Amino acid sequence: MNVYLIYTDVASYHGLPYHPGLASLAAVLLERGHRVKIGYLTSEDQYDEIVKEVIEFEAGVVGLTTVETQFAYVQDLAARIKEKHACTTVVGGTAITLGPEAVLEPRSASLDCGMRGECEHAFLELVEKVQRGEDYHGVNNVCYRNPRTGDLIINPLNPQIEALETIPHPATEVFAYQRIIDEHNLALFHFNRGCPYPCTYCAARVLGLQYGSMKESIRPRSVDSTIEEIRLTLEKYNVPSQTLLMFTDDLFTLNKRWLYDFLARYEAEVARPFWCTTRSNIVSPELFDRLKAAGCYKVMMSIESGNDFVRNQVMKRGISRKILFQLFEWAHQFDVKTCGVCIVGVPFETPETVEDSIATVAQLNPTDKGCNIFYPYKGTPLRKVCEENGFMPNVLSENVRERFQSILNLPTITKEQILYYHANWERLVVSRRPFKERVGFSLKETYHQMTDTTVGKHLKKFVNRNTYAKKIKENFLQTLGA
Repeated sequence: MNVYLIYTDVASYHGLPYHPGLASLAAVLLERGHRVKIGYLTSEDQYDEIVKEVIEFEAGVVGLTTVETQFAYVQDLAARIKEKHACTTVVGGTAITLGPEAVLEPRSASLDCGMRGECEHAFLELVEKVQRGEDYHGVNNVCYRNPRTGDLIINPLNPQIEALETIPHPATEVFAYQRIIDEHNLALFHFNRGCPYPCTYCAARVLGLQYGSMKESIRPRSVDSTIEEIRLTLEKYNVPSQTLLMFTDDLFTLNKRWLYDFLARYEAEVARPFWCTTRSNIVSPELFDRLKAAGCYKVMMSIESGNDFVRNQVMKRGISRKILFQLFEWAHQFDVKTCGVCIVGVPFETPETVEDSIATVAQLNPTDKGCNIFYPYKGTPLRKVCEENGFMPNVLSENVRERFQSILNLPTITKEQILYYHANWERLVVSRRPFKERVGFSLKETYHQMTDTTVGKHLKKFVNRNTYAKKIKENFLQTLGA
């Protein structure tokens, strides 16, 4: 069976032509002898191009993954595909797992069914039933509109996959993986699933609860399997020694037993610079020491808000100010670069809480000072808060730039204020730092403007891929505190 998988990423903040979930689905399909092709949609102008590829590939099944803000593009694209080509269209992803009723929408008429939860085995079963001409509506994880009554039918979920190493390594080869390495100086990996924390802006815990009681930890792929995946990737692709291996797991450092075993193996067998995530309440000097020894270049330690009320009462992060500051002090002590991202525009946010957050971030001084605008994803606790307090718009726009604009009508802060803080976040943080860092930031902005040209992009690629040029750039920026 020819299976065409589509990742919609229109006007979003991601910007990378890779999706670990689809890579895992593709790996399972390829292992069983099916053929897989990937479509990466970043603009509505690509509709005709993708329809043409689906037809030329003679796809029997087209699978689309989506979050809430991308669902309108999925609906439109599915309609165009079905108009030109006979196939079975299946939609999955967090939007369908948390809101299966979306398959009942009039605009979803071209979507034959949805799939909820972890679908490696269920999707394979569906594909092979389609291949044999059998009815697939009884497959677990499937949700669909009853053709006779119009009612929503939701099938049970397959159990979560406990031993992730039983799934083949992600099929990176069906993506433009080498281009990601070449253009972004990154190689992407994802090793675990799950999250036990109750952060109200995130769907991770809610997704886990679809399976019943929530586990108190994560499900990691075995250390043997992760090291093998890294080794095979380095053999398959041209990965320069300075390329950053990016471990995108939300809680890479949560399971200490797994982590320390992995780091020991990684240091001995791989020894390349890497990027990972951690959480303020699960770190220690020992952890930073081991990360640094294994080659950790940078850790993602989301702040979310520097204001204590917003962070702990609204977002339910459960991280005290003392712990937050201790975390960044340890990172600086062990010379590990940091990425401290915040969110603005959450319910009950005010200009005063944002200003407090900016001042806190300036004191914490993360290497990267990012900022996103809050979006109330369906199924999250804060979505319910927004609905109960009348913060949601009467009609959701189909052209929302996820994490770049606010859709809420908040009585405590205007959309214009939220946009201002988002657009000027790093400058506002740096303005509270010493003079040398302010000068360095100005030079960095000039550098980004220069490299945003055709010639500049080629120069930037050269610098990032040349060990000596990259080191000179980093030392220069570090001297200036940029």
